[in-house]
Amino acid sequence: MTTEQSETLATAKRPTNPFLVLGLVGVVVAGVSFAGGFFVSAASKVPEVVPTADARPLPAQIVEPDGVRTCSISKSLKVRPLGTQTALAIDGESGKVLLSDNADKPIAMGSVVKLLTATVALDTLGPKGRLTTRVVDGTSAGTVIVIGGGDPTLRAGASSVYSGAASLSELASQTVAAYQAKYPESPTITRVLIDLSMFPVDDAWHPTWPESERTIGYQPRIVPFMVDGDRANPGAQTSPRSTDPAGRAARAFVSALTQAGNGEGDVEIDFQSAPSNARELASVRSAPVSSLVSQMLLNSDNTLAEFLMRASSVEAGFDGGADSIQQLVLSSLNTFGVDMTGGTFIDGSGESAKNLLPPRAVVELVTQFFEGDKRLSAIGKALPVAGKSGTLAARFTGSAAVARGKVQAKTGWIKGVYALAGRIDTKRSGRTYFVVVARGKVNSNATAAIDKVVAGMYSCGTNLASF
Repeated sequence: MTTEQSETLATAKRPTNPFLVLGLVGVVVAGVSFAGGFFVSAASKVPEVVPTADARPLPAQIVEPDGVRTCSISKSLKVRPLGTQTALAIDGESGKVLLSDNADKPIAMGSVVKLLTATVALDTLGPKGRLTTRVVDGTSAGTVIVIGGGDPTLRAGASSVYSGAASLSELASQTVAAYQAKYPESPTITRVLIDLSMFPVDDAWHPTWPESERTIGYQPRIVPFMVDGDRANPGAQTSPRSTDPAGRAARAFVSALTQAGNGEGDVEIDFQSAPSNARELASVRSAPVSSLVSQMLLNSDNTLAEFLMRASSVEAGFDGGADSIQQLVLSSLNTFGVDMTGGTFIDGSGESAKNLLPPRAVVELVTQFFEGDKRLSAIGKALPVAGKSGTLAARFTGSAAVARGKVQAKTGWIKGVYALAGRIDTKRSGRTYFVVVARGKVNSNATAAIDKVVAGMYSCGTNLASF
């Protein structure tokens, strides 16, 4: 009896607590209200529709996949004779950079500057242009005036390192004949004036050039009237130069006047500009600029380089001074699509260590010689050939001999710098344009190291790796 009553009480339903029900309802209502407020603002604004972004446009031309290049020359680059090395190689067909090593900033390259000088000269003076030395009648009796025309190749004797050079004897013969015809009653020239106004006379030697370049025989003082490049030995490419090239040339002209029949009397020499309306008595002209450019590049002739740059400055409307070269180079090379911005240009020969050339622009310029404006093709043809000609005749030996005859390039050298820039006809029939520079504590051993790098570029061709 007691047990049955307990089971009944345990299983019976308990009455629902009204306060509990109200509390649960309140929680549900509050939760729904919160959720509604979260997704719908108080003002019940309709959500804005955000359009799906357009698909990313495809390029007009899909870039072809570039195969992995596996031919590395890194061991040749990381050698002590190269010092702080710079190397840049570009595929001639595709324009792709095959190798770029420390080639971002403008650097000194020595005589590689002559590539810029050749470009400026052909652009400004023209391949058929010539440098003319003239003699005009003076304003007083017995006087003639020689007007320097910026031709350093004018020869005083029979021999000269410059082929096609004009003759000082011819100039003197013309002068004597013309003067005697005009003044038959007083036919003797007693005074010779030298007009050096073409170039600034106080700018004959740049302060960044070592004086030893003159005494050893690589560079004269730059004045617009001289003979034989002011060489002590007219037949030698490298020969000591004087401290007074205009005076030496003036004395040679007076001697030539005597030989031409002017008489045996003394002739006074002085310096003075000619009147603009003076009557011309005689003139001789240099070989064409294209020929001068060729001689300059083949032998890396500093004298020709400086005179071609100064004459170009005058032709372009500047004063022929060194300060004009920066603007002259930038504007001239820009006409061929070569941007030399960032470079520093002090002279035409590369003698100054202050010349700084952008490596990429140099390689682009070399490309123009072979594949660009036809006016510049003369430069490509004039470049020395590895193991064959000019300043490369004795180079590319040993393991680098594989590239003999396959490299056309311009050498460069000043203290602390050795360079080479040009074109390679590679082993696999492609073309590579390049520049390689050794800088810092380097010596002549750098040339063989550079040749080995270039020979590696020759062997690798378009498979040249960037590592």
